[in-house]
Amino acid sequence: MSLTPTRARTWIDRWDRQQEGYLPDREIMFAVIADAVAANTDRPDPLVLDVACGPGSLGARIRERLPRARVIGIDADPVLLELARTAYGFDLVDRNLADPAWTADLPAEPIDAIVSTTALHWLGADQLAALYAQSAELLRPGGIFLNGDDMVTATTDIDQLHAAMGARQLEREGVGDREGWVEWWSAITAEPELATAVAERDNRRWEHPDDHGVTYEQHLKFLRAAGFRTAEPIWQYGRRRIIAAVN
Repeated sequence: MSLTPTRARTWIDRWDRQQEGYLPDREIMFAVIADAVAANTDRPDPLVLDVACGPGSLGARIRERLPRARVIGIDADPVLLELARTAYGFDLVDRNLADPAWTADLPAEPIDAIVSTTALHWLGADQLAALYAQSAELLRPGGIFLNGDDMVTATTDIDQLHAAMGARQLEREGVGDREGWVEWWSAITAEPELATAVAERDNRRWEHPDDHGVTYEQHLKFLRAAGFRTAEPIWQYGRRRIIAAVN
């Protein structure tokens, strides 16, 4: 029994709903990133690399915005990769971003944009600095790196304010009672059409590592040290930011 595109999209829709329970402005973040890719590349068919792509939600929004865009996704979770592959037909690379050789299977051509959302906080400071340096090498001159994530700050006052704002936002948007991460994963591992991918995930003992707590200030420092000529936020709500870095 193989996974169908319709069934894959059903699981991805359910993934998106549970993610909104943590990030109620997730679709806004997607839209801002897609608009920034379109504005910076100024071409209808950019080559876009989605790092830690998960089931392809961000890549799908970029392709809605730019239907001729070529999206390549990188992730290390076989279940999420199978969903992205079946639902969207993206080019996918099965690599862990913590591995310095994660770029080995990419095409030998300059990339217009590298994007990511709510994922790079899993990397430690040294790993993130290395990823930013490698990304600067992959991007064409003038190419853009866009990272949208919850970024802790160097001041606890802002973190406390963010927590209070986030609680009110969940209430206002009516998404506080969504299915959680654990419940979604418990459900999908029982999906017979994904049995092979689930078995591979178990074999790899793949789980996201803990949040390493790299601060917003460190993100900017690492991007500038990597050689990006510009690294600034282009959107923010509380601690959630989208940082744009231009090569």
